[in-house]
Amino acid sequence: MQLDRSGAGTPRAYLSVFTHSFTAVLAYSAAVWVNLLAMTVGFAFTLLVWRYAQPVGPARAPLFAYLALAFAANFSLGVAFERYIGERIREGLIATDLIKPMDYTWFFFCQAASDVAFQGIFGLAILAVGGLLLGPALLPASGTALALSTISFGLAFLVQFHLGFLFMQMIFATHSNYGPFTLRMLMHLTFSGIFAPIDYFPGWLGTLAGCLPFRHVIYTPCAIYLGRLQGAQVGQALLSQVLWALGLMFVSRFSFNLIRRHLTIQGG
Repeated sequence: MQLDRSGAGTPRAYLSVFTHSFTAVLAYSAAVWVNLLAMTVGFAFTLLVWRYAQPVGPARAPLFAYLALAFAANFSLGVAFERYIGERIREGLIATDLIKPMDYTWFFFCQAASDVAFQGIFGLAILAVGGLLLGPALLPASGTALALSTISFGLAFLVQFHLGFLFMQMIFATHSNYGPFTLRMLMHLTFSGIFAPIDYFPGWLGTLAGCLPFRHVIYTPCAIYLGRLQGAQVGQALLSQVLWALGLMFVSRFSFNLIRRHLTIQGG
């Protein structure tokens, strides 16, 4: 990827990273289609289970609306942080990334944002199909809910990014992306609320999920959009998202400055 180095480290340079990354994603759109197909097949089993577990009636529609929105959000915000960085560490290409005259966190952030922007197009298409099947159940609870959930989805990306950036740093020490990726995905699938709303969790599991940031990636924005969170709950959820995003950003940047000193270049 050739960047305009005359403005390296400036907003223009980061915009260039975003633009080139988005173009690269377009070139490999087939991989996105394959990933979408695989996720759809897997998620279909979740819908099948809920179809028989949830009693038939009007109460079923809100649950399936949540599941459809959660699936679209999960696909849109899904970025393979660990696999990308793991490959570059193994091949020695990470060295060229670290010597670029720009902040590595923001460099990686722009790349992740380009992936999310592209996958978000597919996410909207998923919602359109869900709307045809579920009708009004998939509409936002109100105009205010739509506006606040839009903010929440933006914060969800920040939480997701800094979580991934933090887990990614484990690769600098282990030289393998399998462990960090598996660990993050395990916690994400368990605590994000993708397979069931957090308020469906049993007491102890719901309490544990409430102490972790993963719920803010899927459950919080979806619950605000559909009105599962209302009134003061919305304000508390948004404040918690902001605090988690800022806290994870601080911790991940601080730890990155430490772990990069112990990087061993593989390959070359």
